[in-house]
Amino acid sequence: MTKQRCSPVGCRTSAPGARSGSAVFLVLIVTVALAALAGSAVLLTSGGQLVTNYHDQERDLLYAGQAALQDGISDLNNNPFALPSTGYVQIASNATLTAADGTLVPNVVFDLYAGPTGSATKQQGRFVTVVAVAKDTLRHRQFVRRVELNQESFARFAYFSENENGICFGSNDRLNGPVFSDDVISTCGAPQKADFMDSVWTPQSFNNGDPPIDTLYDGWTKVAKPLTLPSTAKLNTLFSIAAGAHTEFFTPNVATDSTASVLSRIEFDAYTVNGNPDSTSPGSGYVKFYQVDLAKAFMPAPVGTWTVAQRDSVGVGYLRSGITRGHDANNCGEYRYVRDDNGNLEWEFFPIAVHKTAWYNAIVFDATDATVPALMRTQNINETTVVGTYKPDDTISVVGMAKNPARNGSTSNPPRCFAGGDPNLAPSERDSTAAAPMRVGAKWSAQNWTYGRRGGTDTTFTGGDVSDPSHPSRMGHWLPWPGATPGAFTAAFKATHPDWAYLFPIDTTYNKPFRGVLAVHGSVAVSGTVNGHITVYSDGSVGIVDNLRLTNDADTTCEHLMGIVAGVDILAMDNGVNVPAGDSSIRTQMRNGSSDLWVESTVMALKSWGAEGLVADPGITLVKLEQPCTGQNYARGCIHVQGSIIQNTRQGINGGNGTTTGYGYAKRYNYDNCAIVNPLPYFPTTGRFSINNYYESDPIHFNVAALYSALTP
Repeated sequence: MTKQRCSPVGCRTSAPGARSGSAVFLVLIVTVALAALAGSAVLLTSGGQLVTNYHDQERDLLYAGQAALQDGISDLNNNPFALPSTGYVQIASNATLTAADGTLVPNVVFDLYAGPTGSATKQQGRFVTVVAVAKDTLRHRQFVRRVELNQESFARFAYFSENENGICFGSNDRLNGPVFSDDVISTCGAPQKADFMDSVWTPQSFNNGDPPIDTLYDGWTKVAKPLTLPSTAKLNTLFSIAAGAHTEFFTPNVATDSTASVLSRIEFDAYTVNGNPDSTSPGSGYVKFYQVDLAKAFMPAPVGTWTVAQRDSVGVGYLRSGITRGHDANNCGEYRYVRDDNGNLEWEFFPIAVHKTAWYNAIVFDATDATVPALMRTQNINETTVVGTYKPDDTISVVGMAKNPARNGSTSNPPRCFAGGDPNLAPSERDSTAAAPMRVGAKWSAQNWTYGRRGGTDTTFTGGDVSDPSHPSRMGHWLPWPGATPGAFTAAFKATHPDWAYLFPIDTTYNKPFRGVLAVHGSVAVSGTVNGHITVYSDGSVGIVDNLRLTNDADTTCEHLMGIVAGVDILAMDNGVNVPAGDSSIRTQMRNGSSDLWVESTVMALKSWGAEGLVADPGITLVKLEQPCTGQNYARGCIHVQGSIIQNTRQGINGGNGTTTGYGYAKRYNYDNCAIVNPLPYFPTTGRFSINNYYESDPIHFNVAALYSALTP
């Protein structure tokens, strides 16, 4: 039933079971819930804003640190000398930042530090760490970011020059790595072609040929400023680095002497030691140093008249193996089939200069010895009848020997030349006039043939003992190694390596202080087989007197690498080893069957890289010699360079118009990026810094002094 309630204003009927005030309570609950939701929304919005603000501030500090680092990198690239030699320097303190619109970034300043890090010796390059501390002055927070830089090596460029000297790229030039020139880069145009396989940079312009048939696979870029090669004053620190390892050498030359007058040479050797299977292992790399003894007598020229144009002085010609096509008789000759000290027949080398001596004819000719080939005996008899004036077609000249192979007695051992000091030149090199041990055996005792007159396999090595009475009038000597004898030099090794006392180790296996540098005072020649990771420096010029090869030129681990730095020029020498001998009908390659020249090294000349003798010899008329290089004939064949070409002023390597009409080489250059992967020891840098890696540091416990101390071993 319903109930009725009345009041002065009227009556109200209610249903049974209803309670007074429940709706109000419900409204209150809903209101509180909505208020809570609203409050939560307010709190969430406020917290989100705080988080957003926090990340915005963090990002601002990160960007501030990054901008500060870029300022520091820019400063160092413009002034690399701002760096101290050790420790660190503060470049900026509480510096302000400018936004993109030119206004100051509020409440943010930065400190900036820079200092050398990495290896203290800088052997593998110069590394720098730049640290930026970005600070929020309002909230007293900071962010620490650092970048590791390395100073760019000149060897990163496949080709670099300061002055192109008006020379264009053509003749099918193929440049496989980055190219940089401070000068205008030009191509020759049709029919010559050049391919640039990587980046090309210049602050000037790139002039393509007309019509432009050349290829730029990466285009070219105009840069803001040129790069400058270092001075010899900057490079002279290499002498002190080499001195500690006994690899600092002094020549009779001075820095201003050209390669036409070098009086010393360094020769690299790679010998198998310690039972290792090959000569590419540690401890197998060595170098020898040879110099001409100018005060000594020397073997006379063959019978006849010689002119200055046909023969160099002993000091120059003997080391150079002759110049152009007038080969020196002390360095060039042929092989003869003669008996060794034990009476066994073998091929041995005899220079032209000894052909008129009685002892030579006694050795090479024995009419009663039926075991010597009859043709050889006949030609040896004819050898004694050769007289007259020396001329290109004389039978005692290299050309004459090539024209008369029967005189040489062997088509497998053609005439050839060697650089001064080679053991094959013992009859000239030793020039023994003093009493010496006679050859052993009853057959030889009556002849009184002195030991040391023989070249080839049974020679003694002409060393550094100037008091040795067996060769008082020698023409030069090798420098003895002043350090401890390597443990690998056993009695068996010494017996098979007569040069063991003159081998300078070029790694730390047997030369602990070695830091990868050979340094020579004065101009010098270089050749040989290199097992190592080294830089050779001369404050003068460097002549390539013969092939310069790496023991492993396909090394993908970049352990075998070489660089040459010269204060003046680096030139392929015009000598009897590199340049073919011949006339209009006979052309003899004097490097054991090949006139191609290998220079497996980065070359850096503070003046020029090139070749000697790119024009015909004055006063001598010879048909230009031609040797094949990839299907075309060039005067000297191919020149192979594995590494970079870096120079101040570009010079030619061929002459003429750069094609087969020149007197030089066809270029075959192969860029080696190992110079970036494993930088050459102490190789000169451009001064520019490039970025390796970025790092962040704990801003709470950051201490700048502790950081640089930890980064510098």
